[in-house]
Amino acid sequence: MNHRLLLDTLSPVSGTILTNGLVVGIVALLHIQIAAYLTGSSTLATVSEAISMARGDERQGRVAHMMVKSQVYIFGFGSATAIFFLIFVLVGLWGIFWTALQQIAFWVLVFEAAMFLTEIVLLYALYANWDRLAAHRRARLAMMVLLNISLWWQMFLIDIVASFMLTPNGGDVSLLNQVLNPTALPLTIHRTIGNIAWAGAVTAFVGGFNYLRLTRHKREPAPDAPQAMQPLRSVGAMAAGHLEGEARRKEILHWEWVTQWGVIWAVALTLLQPWVGYSYAKEVQLHAYGAWYTMMLGDLSNVFLLQIFLLGTIFSLGALYFWRRMVRSGAPHARRQLALAVVLILATLFAAQPAWFAPTYADAIRAAGNRAWWDGGLLNPIGNFIPFKAAALIAMVLFGLWSVTSYLSAMSRGLIKPGGSGRGAQRAALAIGVAVSIMMIVMGVIREHSRQPYVITGEITLHQQVTNNAPSSPSPTLEP
Repeated sequence: MNHRLLLDTLSPVSGTILTNGLVVGIVALLHIQIAAYLTGSSTLATVSEAISMARGDERQGRVAHMMVKSQVYIFGFGSATAIFFLIFVLVGLWGIFWTALQQIAFWVLVFEAAMFLTEIVLLYALYANWDRLAAHRRARLAMMVLLNISLWWQMFLIDIVASFMLTPNGGDVSLLNQVLNPTALPLTIHRTIGNIAWAGAVTAFVGGFNYLRLTRHKREPAPDAPQAMQPLRSVGAMAAGHLEGEARRKEILHWEWVTQWGVIWAVALTLLQPWVGYSYAKEVQLHAYGAWYTMMLGDLSNVFLLQIFLLGTIFSLGALYFWRRMVRSGAPHARRQLALAVVLILATLFAAQPAWFAPTYADAIRAAGNRAWWDGGLLNPIGNFIPFKAAALIAMVLFGLWSVTSYLSAMSRGLIKPGGSGRGAQRAALAIGVAVSIMMIVMGVIREHSRQPYVITGEITLHQQVTNNAPSSPSPTLEP
């Protein structure tokens, strides 16, 4: 069938801002967070299981099992949101758009469904037989690798569909050209890194939460004073009963380590995102200029300031977490870590300042001309991307990298002591989890909103799903 002609002959349907926007946004963003965690945590669980096997590290084996169980616990709800999104939102509310898209990307969606079924078989087989496979850990690790591969391919196939919606290249529906869509590869790299960082942030949040619950009545024990603490009902893996004395201290130390493990992944992987994000934005500029203009100069330009602020916040909170751990452990160069945190905070505030004091660049020019604010205009040249924001982002990445590597160096030399933590560090870990979650939501809003008024750029509009070039004369008969 000529899909180019199909896009040209669709007719409008009724819709409201609730059905055509809000419902879609809420359900899609919820599902994305769950799906991203499943993919990222599968990678981290595989890494932890491999380290556990190689080094006999019980902590890594426990966290790998914890992640597999968490995937099973949220998989059902995540699948339900996906099915609800497909049946009630796409078919029920956006039927015209979905009819066109599923015919264009039919084989891509078929393979995605096959990966979904493969994921179900592998995940539940792992969960149900985890203890039985303890005597065959290589086989268990192989299943975890296969699960990770399946989840990655499922994400890759969905990215093909998302890329076509943003850059359809004039409605070219060739399957090969869909796979080779110019925005598909940078989007996949961006999401692969982001999923692992998100899984790390969730791990840090869970570890920090459990640590704070266990130490809420008294201060946590010092590294060199393993004193007993008052019993407290625990959460997570300790939900059954009370722990006392040394057993409770060991549990506290475990969650302290889990928090550290998650923070390192969350911050270190996020350091790659500015470069990958720039590559993605460049492809959008070259192949969907209208969407790029909306993101950088139009309605979403100031929303990007929130994204930059959240990015810097993650780096700054990471440095503060590392500083607190180093101080409590008595590690050298702790003051340098604090100095890095201060520099990161200042760089973040500088990078997040607006380039114009108006909703869009066009509004700023229209209201006060092409003049800087000190000349009575609305423009702020100090907030321009080139060179100021670019320099600030580079500084954020470099100083963030210095912060992470400095902490990893202290760890490798045994300078970060078990128990060398505090409630302040754990609160920073909780804040990192929240910041990463909000950043994912904001990025999703920016990417999807940038196409407006289209759901497929240049082909089908968002408002009432009216095609951009619907003919005024009666629709011609579709030719096979």
